[in-house]
Amino acid sequence: MIQRSIIAAAAALALAMTSASAGTIFSTTGTGSQFYGVGTSISNGHRGYEYGDEIVLPSEGYSFTGLTFDYYSASLGGSMNLNIYANDGPVISGFASPGTKLLSVPGIGISSGVNTATFDYTPYVAQYGALKLPKDFTVTVSFSGASAAADQGLIIGGAESTVGRPHLNVGQSGSDFWQKTGPGSGDWALRALNSAQEPNFKFTVTANVPEPTTVALGVVGAAFLGASALRRNRR
Repeated sequence: MIQRSIIAAAAALALAMTSASAGTIFSTTGTGSQFYGVGTSISNGHRGYEYGDEIVLPSEGYSFTGLTFDYYSASLGGSMNLNIYANDGPVISGFASPGTKLLSVPGIGISSGVNTATFDYTPYVAQYGALKLPKDFTVTVSFSGASAAADQGLIIGGAESTVGRPHLNVGQSGSDFWQKTGPGSGDWALRALNSAQEPNFKFTVTANVPEPTTVALGVVGAAFLGASALRRNRR
């Protein structure tokens, strides 16, 4: 019994010692310039309303550090709003929609051509605290200042990247995306892209993730704990 207690304590210590460092938890593999626009019709991006990808992590608790997204604009001018939601809203088409707003970054300037917008959250941690991502969340962008002669929109990103798994690029995204359809909190719809590419936008999300070595140590400790329990049950 004493030996089993020591093993259990060692396993708990290994898990408690798990440290974290910033890394990419979701990204896509596409390199093209095709975009989902924000023209005047709903089918062309529903100008003025936000849209973006739902991302599912293996667990909650990753501390958000920043993100990038690629966009296209036919001309200089206008602005973008970036939002992150927990998917805890009303069930729509069988899935929980974006609900609680976790982050809002308004008034991001727009350049012409294909560009990458970058947001770094680390300078805001001291003021607002750590942003712990839920297991299921949605990143959206909305555009303003667009016209039929000056399309703007998110670049289609292709398939999700698996580079670095099981520790990096752990986020997964489905075959559709969320799009706002009206001003109400429950005004969301699932959309699909008319494209042969995987229906993800060109997002990269970073967060503090466990170090691979300490995670492995924790897994070993948990395995010893499980073996101990198994021996106890057999007696």
